[in-house]
Amino acid sequence: MNSRSLLTTVAAAAGLVFLIVMIVSGALPQQRQLVKFEAKGVMKLEPELVTRVELHRGDRKAVLLRAAGGEWVAEGGGALSAGIAKELSLAVQFMNTAGPIRVIDEADLQGTNPRDFGFDLPRVSVVLYQGEQAVIGARFGAHNPEDTAQYMMVDGRQELILMSRFVGQEWESVAGGVLAK
Repeated sequence: MNSRSLLTTVAAAAGLVFLIVMIVSGALPQQRQLVKFEAKGVMKLEPELVTRVELHRGDRKAVLLRAAGGEWVAEGGGALSAGIAKELSLAVQFMNTAGPIRVIDEADLQGTNPRDFGFDLPRVSVVLYQGEQAVIGARFGAHNPEDTAQYMMVDGRQELILMSRFVGQEWESVAGGVLAK
């Protein structure tokens, strides 16, 4: 047997042993070049654990509940359309995954008026619950001058948060779907 065929046989045997070890252990090799996902949103709770959403726009209010199967329904048992339910799930997920672009602390807000950021009449306000416990409440105000982000305030915090506009847009879309009736 020449050295080339010996080398090929050894490489094939090593590959076969590797495959057998993977099958027996049930583990795939860890990809070290991949970055592990870490949620950077304003809500630390996993989105699937949110069971109730209160949605406010002006003087209108809707309460949306997660049913036993995981689908969303309106309080009182009214079904949501598949599109609105999907948007609601996405909006809740964004609260967990979409991180702030910038956080402006209380000291930097001295001398400003909440009206300057659209909080005299927020576009939409939400409160998310796990069971009976409120997890987070947020108000979405005006868009930034470049129209790429939106101002947001979280209940219990004194800072102003600049969020990517898609977060507030998703909540506004849900509000438009459930409060337009």
